[in-house]
Amino acid sequence: MAIFHYTVKIVGRSKGKSIISASAYLNGDVMKNEETGRISYYTSKKEVVYTSLLMCENAPQEWQNVPAENIRRFQKSVRYKRADNKEAALKKFKLTFQKQRLWNEVLRIEKSADAQLGRSFEFSLPKEWNRQEQIDYTTEYIQKTFVNKGMCADWSIHDKGDGNPHVHLLVTMRPFNPDHSWGNKEIKDWEFVRDENGNIVVDESHPDWWQDKKNPDRHGIRIPVLDENGNQKVGARNRKQWKRVLTDATGWNSPKNCELWRSEWANVCNAHLKTENHIDHRSYARQGKLEIPTIHEGADARKIDEKFQNGQTQSASWKVVENQIIKRQNALLDKIQISFGKVSGALTQWKERLDDIRRKPGSHSHDGDNDKPDRGTAEFYGSDGTGIAGTGSTAPVFSGAEPEFKK
Repeated sequence: MAIFHYTVKIVGRSKGKSIISASAYLNGDVMKNEETGRISYYTSKKEVVYTSLLMCENAPQEWQNVPAENIRRFQKSVRYKRADNKEAALKKFKLTFQKQRLWNEVLRIEKSADAQLGRSFEFSLPKEWNRQEQIDYTTEYIQKTFVNKGMCADWSIHDKGDGNPHVHLLVTMRPFNPDHSWGNKEIKDWEFVRDENGNIVVDESHPDWWQDKKNPDRHGIRIPVLDENGNQKVGARNRKQWKRVLTDATGWNSPKNCELWRSEWANVCNAHLKTENHIDHRSYARQGKLEIPTIHEGADARKIDEKFQNGQTQSASWKVVENQIIKRQNALLDKIQISFGKVSGALTQWKERLDDIRRKPGSHSHDGDNDKPDRGTAEFYGSDGTGIAGTGSTAPVFSGAEPEFKK
């Protein structure tokens, strides 16, 4: 049965993360950070079964060029000479070089110490798909959801053969201009007065009304910057100061996007899965389920647990232990739900039986004239109030109704 797992993280300098190292891990290859000179090696990762780079329309085409000198240097390397499939090895080298160029260009434009370099995704693939279906459906999803909106996507499929195929994806966070140069993540604009619905108040008679001469649609009542006495501040050139606000230039950083991306991936999966294998991107709570969700363990936690099982360490991973407790609690919860379901089913059947008795024709009337002292109780042939043995049928009859006998 398919499972749903989808996480989104930011790779940024503020947390000491390296976008080059993240891409090298994703591709299971070697990459060099030209900013620091540090080289990231992940050639031992054999679970990378597919890797790809999707560039957006406005990205510079020259970034995908691989110099002939670099190709010749690689062909002289030990990795190339030892490769069983030299054509595939050269193809992967070119792809890795293109990805390295992309992320080093990102590092050149993102100068601040707390810069956000890329957005990282990890999501599971249905085991019901074969490899080509995994590639085709994932490519379609990434192209439509990210690349068509102006992002460049660096992604790979990892599969150790343990029933957990998944995708690692890195996308750029800064847009490209039509001239193939980097664009702005944020736009600085005047802060305008807005109504309770968040719409800009339009009042051309207001003394602080402002309208852009080049773009008349950009207008509103500006908000002054006040000093401690409540007077509007004035700049060095005797210009009035107005409040400004930073707005997202692309809309990619909206908190609603994560929910949208998750739901779109669930839709892609369900479109190519049988009904009984459909997945749901919503949490258990939103689905109305009582189950306790497990936490994501990750490769490191499983390695620690494996060492603990082999006696190499004295303590297990707390994540693995936590999930074991959760699974036991969920198993107990399932038993409780089954028991309550049986009780509820019995009560429902008994209620329906009582309702049938109350609906018996002629047992009561509105004015009470036709009411019988015995309103009818469910009895079986052979045990009714007359004491006369019936036909032996298990069909219920009611007192007050004449049983039919064979003559």
